[in-house]
Amino acid sequence: MPPTPTKPAPASGPRAGWWPVLAGLFLAFVLLKLGNPVILDHIAGVPEGWEEIIFETWPAAWGYCVLAVVTVVGALQWRRGVGVPVWALVFPGVWLAWQFVAATTTVDASLTKVVLPQFVATVVCFAVGLSAGRSAGARRVWLGLLVGLLLVLGSGFRQQYGGLAASREFFYENEKTAWKDVPPEELARLEASRLLVRRPDGILTINPNLLPKLAKDRIMGTLVQPNALAGVVLLLLPGALLTVWSASGGLQNVTRGVLVGLVAYMGLACLYWSGSKAGWLIALTVCGVALLNLPLPKALKTGLVLVVTAGGLAGFAWKYQAYFADGARSANARFDYWAVAGRTALDRPLLGSGPGSFYAVYRQAKRPDAEMTRLVHNDYLQQASDSGAIGLLAFGGFIWASLAGLYPITRGDWTLFSVWLGLLGWALQSFVEFGLYIPALGWTAFFLFGWLWAVARNGFDTTRPQT
Repeated sequence: MPPTPTKPAPASGPRAGWWPVLAGLFLAFVLLKLGNPVILDHIAGVPEGWEEIIFETWPAAWGYCVLAVVTVVGALQWRRGVGVPVWALVFPGVWLAWQFVAATTTVDASLTKVVLPQFVATVVCFAVGLSAGRSAGARRVWLGLLVGLLLVLGSGFRQQYGGLAASREFFYENEKTAWKDVPPEELARLEASRLLVRRPDGILTINPNLLPKLAKDRIMGTLVQPNALAGVVLLLLPGALLTVWSASGGLQNVTRGVLVGLVAYMGLACLYWSGSKAGWLIALTVCGVALLNLPLPKALKTGLVLVVTAGGLAGFAWKYQAYFADGARSANARFDYWAVAGRTALDRPLLGSGPGSFYAVYRQAKRPDAEMTRLVHNDYLQQASDSGAIGLLAFGGFIWASLAGLYPITRGDWTLFSVWLGLLGWALQSFVEFGLYIPALGWTAFFLFGWLWAVARNGFDTTRPQT
């Protein structure tokens, strides 16, 4: 067992509660408005008018402004804590500093200028998480996160039950009429976001890259990609379930179980509808880890893990049999990305090609018939390719050393262990996706790392939920 940290006296009055709530609401805003990879921010378009500001994705620059305000508030609420290991504070700083060093030799300065602010914001969110976790009532952060997650899942349900079909009909019908019936301002927005492109004769047409996506029934919620929605579910669903259970402590257990089951159904349904194959397998892994930590006899836990794993894999094989019969194209494409990234990491082991520059490297090095991409679809390998071995070790070392260090501290408290499980899911998905480059995922994950370190090792939270 780790040594019990010294617990400073809790704050009192308004300071004890409102700051974690505000931090949670900020994360809800990030989930709803900043679901676009920053590397694609230039084609996202800027919302015009109140309706678009409320319902459309925001540019990253707007998010940076909101984060700046929240950071100032967090700095004013900062409280000295104990117990957080020095390396957990140093690793993010080393990683960020090395990104600026690697930027000095980038092969594409325009791409590097796009991702550096995202990296700064990500590390700032880690510090904001430390501040919120060092406040009394720190677990109230999850009230805002729960609201944000439910809104994301609600958007996914709306897409599943009519929204995607309506979008397909809109594009297919207007393509038949050469987009003559669409207002000019709407056409300009669609062209700016690259949903429409111009043929050599100047006529607008659907972006060919969009056609396969329209043909698939894969939801994405408030994110811009289905796999990003899967990442949000993996990251937040475990903590959300424990939050619902804790917040409903005054109700009968049957009612509490129904509420938890409803949120679980919404999250798992959206994960299924997202069509994320890696998300499915990662969810099975996280579920297995959770089951092995239940206070049950070892034989029973092992049996549960085997049953859940066998059922999950059988469902996976049934669901995606056509995908594998067709050659597993997306998986094979990733192998192409990883091969180029690996060669770049070996050719430039110290500084890499520059933060965010993989698009420029891959465009030159890919096979003629290979699918184009802007990101490696592996955050760890992209760090090695973009910023060399030091970038990889600082980034990957922080994540996995934090998971290893937090595991024995949190496993005795399921409200904290559930957050650890979500971070484990995000860390595993980072082997096959690019959550670091999506504010909704990168900012939230790093915030939760800071928050979890602070809560687990400082014990400031005097509003421990009932379990």
